[in-house]
Amino acid sequence: MNDLETLREAWDRPRPASPAAQSAARAALLARAARPRPKRRWAMRALAVAASAVVIATGATVFQSLGGGEGQPTLPAANAQVVLTRIAATVQEKDFTPPRDDQWIYTEMRVRSHEKDILGKRLTPQTPLTSKIHEFWTRADGKRVGYMVRGKLMTTNPGDRTPENTYAMVAALPTDPDKLLAKFRKIHAVPDADQDDWIFLRFAVTLQQNVPPPAQEAAIFKAMAKLSGVTVNESAVDDEGRPALSVSRVSDKWLKREVLLDPSTYAFRGRRETALADHEERYPQPGVKKFKIKDGKYVPSPPRVEWSIEKGTVWLAFTRTVVGVVDRAGQKP
Repeated sequence: MNDLETLREAWDRPRPASPAAQSAARAALLARAARPRPKRRWAMRALAVAASAVVIATGATVFQSLGGGEGQPTLPAANAQVVLTRIAATVQEKDFTPPRDDQWIYTEMRVRSHEKDILGKRLTPQTPLTSKIHEFWTRADGKRVGYMVRGKLMTTNPGDRTPENTYAMVAALPTDPDKLLAKFRKIHAVPDADQDDWIFLRFAVTLQQNVPPPAQEAAIFKAMAKLSGVTVNESAVDDEGRPALSVSRVSDKWLKREVLLDPSTYAFRGRRETALADHEERYPQPGVKKFKIKDGKYVPSPPRVEWSIEKGTVWLAFTRTVVGVVDRAGQKP
């Protein structure tokens, strides 16, 4: 037996690819094959060979092609559904230790936003944003929350919470994407509004404020793929200038909401909202009747521009700088 044979016998056999990973790889290859290509016989033969190689590949090879290894994914994505399926397959395989009920989820966020008093102002890409650090503790069972007030730790009973706010509630969410969507549509029933926009935002906040179990995190990304108008940019940049993968949706035809992920591990990095078009916030909104008292009578309030924002201006940006499980409020990972 030569040296190579000895090493081969010593190595463990790779695990077979999970059904989700195989599905993602197959979807990506089919999407790639469907894209227009130069009419060269050798190119089509190479694609066929590559497809066969992936089908018979070991689990380790498939997992690396889905973005679990170093560097950028090797399978190009044709649409958001392919990319989000790939992300779901990867996060579902991550190592995870669930917190105990008496432990706390700690998050530290850097928030960049405009000043509260923006009445009468026009916001542009050159308008400075205020940057602040926010620290927050949530007990895993959801019974207590903690936060800093003027340098002092305060804890309180949070009362009624929504699924994105506590680990216990996130861990109880359905792992089937259709059932997950149905649950969020029931919880976040927004009349006379774009419900998909609202649900996309709640999914973003769930990823931001918690450490969801792999099955629930994968379900969130699969459910995102089913929302209308969701797009993916694998060559984005996060709020700190680092390469990032962006999952986004446009709200009200002018505001782009982004979930920013690590491009290799797909760990949540932050989220950002940017104006895609010039926009004026008017009061009252068109079609909405508002009134004020004049001489003891109610009369329509004249419309006015409250504030405006220029295309390309960042409206709001969150960067999650620290997240982890600790044993008590006030403690940091």
